[in-house]
Amino acid sequence: MYQPATLKRRFAALLYESLLVGAVTTLTAIVSGIINTLIANTMPALMSLTPVLFTVLMLSVWWAYFRLNWVCEGQTLPMRIWKIGLTDLSGSRPVAKRLLMRFIWACVFLVFIPLLVYQGAQSMNIHGKTAAGLAILWWILPWGFAVLHPRKQFLYDVLAGTELVDLKEK
Repeated sequence: MYQPATLKRRFAALLYESLLVGAVTTLTAIVSGIINTLIANTMPALMSLTPVLFTVLMLSVWWAYFRLNWVCEGQTLPMRIWKIGLTDLSGSRPVAKRLLMRFIWACVFLVFIPLLVYQGAQSMNIHGKTAAGLAILWWILPWGFAVLHPRKQFLYDVLAGTELVDLKEK
């Protein structure tokens, strides 16, 4: 059985991953802006649907990025560099359904809950740094969970039945 990857290496990979996901997000936002402009100019009655379209497009592109890496390579580029593997609890490569669950749980904890907290704070007239701080507290939850977990796994990995493991020794 593999040993868990150290938190230090996982956080380093996570930082690198955020740069790659940021680039993917930026390109998707540019495409979304072009689509939004086309809809505004040709079908203005559909403008109310553009936030939903943007959300679906963004989630689809993120899922494609992660699925392509996890299914084809078993790792994303930062995971390869830091010699971190993604396994299920038996130490095998996770099946697509488990990968999708990991992605969904990560989106819930890293995107949706912080956005809902931020929006909720705004609706209660809590603005600026205070609202952002409240959202960031919830954003930290899935990673802070690793400090308490016996194998130091992130919350979304525990919920999805996956684990980030050390590949240095294998």
